[in-house]
Amino acid sequence: MPAFEVLIDRARILRRIGELARAIRARHADPSELCVVAVMDGARVFCRQLVPMLDPALPVHEIRAKSYVGTQSSGNVTISGGETLRVADREVLIVEDIVDTGRTVARLREQFLAQGARGVQVVTLLSKPSRREVAVDLAFVGFEIEDRFVIGFGMDYEGRYRELPEVVVYDPARV
Repeated sequence: MPAFEVLIDRARILRRIGELARAIRARHADPSELCVVAVMDGARVFCRQLVPMLDPALPVHEIRAKSYVGTQSSGNVTISGGETLRVADREVLIVEDIVDTGRTVARLREQFLAQGARGVQVVTLLSKPSRREVAVDLAFVGFEIEDRFVIGFGMDYEGRYRELPEVVVYDPARV
């Protein structure tokens, strides 16, 4: 395994996820009423840590969104899955691994509101505000990071490195 630079270690990530869960519970008296939608595959690891802290019985709905080619955003968001998801008159909590340009979150929010969601909030492990192209409201942010391509803790480079236990900076020279 290449020795990548650790940006955020596992202990710090898990501590912050606990803080995010407490903030979500403070805003939603009954978290079991939330419709949790995880953006796959990147948010899977984050979601598996977060949701049991909200309500262990809370179902998680998965949706896929793809916008990256290699290490760059293509500018186009392709969404699949969730066709049977019913969000009308519900509060939706989108769980994201990272918000970069904001296009994916904006598109999902627009879609859920058009389907009658009462509200849509976003919890993201990472946010890169310097890359934002679309203004998006992020209700809960784990960490703001600078513009570096990161992998690990569910995030990948071409399907690899999701299993890394921390968030690291991808460096092709180390591969």
